[in-house]
Amino acid sequence: MAKTRSFILTDESVNNYGFRLLLSGADLKQFKRNPVMFYNHDEWDPPIGRWENIRVEDGKLLADPVFDLEDEEAKKIAGKVERGFLRAASVGLRMIEQSDDPKLLLPGQTRATVTKWRLREASIVGIGANRNSLRLYDENDNLLTDEQILRLFDKTGEADVIPKNKPKKMELEKVFNLLDLPGDSTGEQLHDAVKRLVDENKVLKDAAAERERADGEARQAEAVRLVDEAVKDGRLNADGKAGMLKLFETDFEAAKKTLLNIPKRPSVKQEIERQESLNNTELAELSAKSWDELDKGGGLETLRDKYPDVYAEKFERKFGKKPTL
Repeated sequence: MAKTRSFILTDESVNNYGFRLLLSGADLKQFKRNPVMFYNHDEWDPPIGRWENIRVEDGKLLADPVFDLEDEEAKKIAGKVERGFLRAASVGLRMIEQSDDPKLLLPGQTRATVTKWRLREASIVGIGANRNSLRLYDENDNLLTDEQILRLFDKTGEADVIPKNKPKKMELEKVFNLLDLPGDSTGEQLHDAVKRLVDENKVLKDAAAERERADGEARQAEAVRLVDEAVKDGRLNADGKAGMLKLFETDFEAAKKTLLNIPKRPSVKQEIERQESLNNTELAELSAKSWDELDKGGGLETLRDKYPDVYAEKFERKFGKKPTL
């Protein structure tokens, strides 16, 4: 069988998805270590051959197919290639980085330019997606659908490059349910829903901050009132006012409890009235007793010292003469 000609695996032209690959950003190391060739990207079947002479020339990624002619299926595909019935190749790759730099855009290009990518495999295909056919894989080597490929370039979508921890469909459905969104919501709808939550949260935070500020002012006013009252009624002196206000700032409830537990100091008038009340009660009790009762109960000395007139009267009544005081 005659040697087949080289295949163009891909080039830098704009593909049917609206983006293009820069060959300068191609990582071919892994592929060259294992340059497998499949038919129509069917990795479930054994490779039909390998690629050799892999190189970049004139803005094209080229390679020569070497078919496994010991394999009947590979031998059949090789024959179709040699006879000109199969003439297209397709690459399977993983995107790493992309750029929106206008300098990299070509006429007709509607999406970003892939500036770094890794070649995974290359296949002989019956019908290519376009003249530089390709297939994209995610970080777990799962083949992406056309919709998933386009979402990689959707600025309202999840990311500009494939994320390492891309959410699974079930996880996205949970997020949609939490946001009360239909399961087929777009990235823009998800963005709007999250933005509404952020805005609502800000309103709630601002309201909470305003309430906290108002409550703080009310507590401060009450602290000043309680401390002023304590100074006024004698429970606290002027020197202790500043310290008590500081305690209110640290722990309002503890300071309030401490201040309320300090007993009020009676006024001079209240103290005089209290003393008079005690004296009147004591004098009445002493006056009601006889000399002998006071003598036995030890009340004579109190009567003599505090109420000498009553003492003198009882002495004269007992001994018939006035006492010598």
